[in-house]
Amino acid sequence: MLIKSIILGAIQGLTEFLPISSSGHLVIFKSFLDIETQGVIWEISLHFSTLLAILGVFYKDIFLILKSVCHSFKKLVSGESITSIFRDDIHARTFILIITGTIPTVIIAFSFRSSFESLFSKPAVAGYMLLVTGTVLWLTKYSFKADGNKKSLGIIDALIVGAVQGLAITPGISRSGTTIAAATFRGVDRETAARFSFLLAIPAIMGAMAMMAKDTVTLKNEDISFLIIGSVVAAITGYISLRILIKIVTIGKLHFFSYYCWPVGLFVILFFL
Repeated sequence: MLIKSIILGAIQGLTEFLPISSSGHLVIFKSFLDIETQGVIWEISLHFSTLLAILGVFYKDIFLILKSVCHSFKKLVSGESITSIFRDDIHARTFILIITGTIPTVIIAFSFRSSFESLFSKPAVAGYMLLVTGTVLWLTKYSFKADGNKKSLGIIDALIVGAVQGLAITPGISRSGTTIAAATFRGVDRETAARFSFLLAIPAIMGAMAMMAKDTVTLKNEDISFLIIGSVVAAITGYISLRILIKIVTIGKLHFFSYYCWPVGLFVILFFL
């Protein structure tokens, strides 16, 4: 059980940020290894550990955003309009865009929660969705070549990226890959797209953890140990893979991962069907 926990934790950490779908790989490997876990609770607990990786990489951005939010609140109290704050303070603007992008994510997650949960027991679906992910990643080859010149997102950009994040709950759809791709398709430059993608993941992961917290009381002691071990491994490997992905996105090579997603997706479809 210990070895299986370490394996799943490593898979989560590596695939959460690399654009090859962590949920899809967890579904696939649980089937191969014949592991019974606590369903979505397992995925959410591992996502929480990768949240720590995001905090470790983007702690400076997060600090500046929180600092800016405090200053903006003081400006609002003193009578300054939210429009001027949004226009003049890039960190306050980022905060508002994160909130904006979270709205469609929450709507989609709550509206189709039962449907998404049912897909975690269907490895073949993850295979099909890996083909979709591969195709989206391949298309970034052209948007990256153009290298958009927008250094910040607009409200519409945030809503689109947030909607894509909501749909990425589907096993096999890479959250990081599709959200970064969506931003670049909108003309946002690579570095800004990657940063917003991971900052947007923070409230989504925290919300998912809060939503599932009530279910953790039913876990057995061995299940809790299983989750803790896997989460620690996921946090460490997640930090490493996030650093790697940022470099890959910066040089415009995100489409390389399509060469992985396509054959793996086809193999999974053929194997489980």
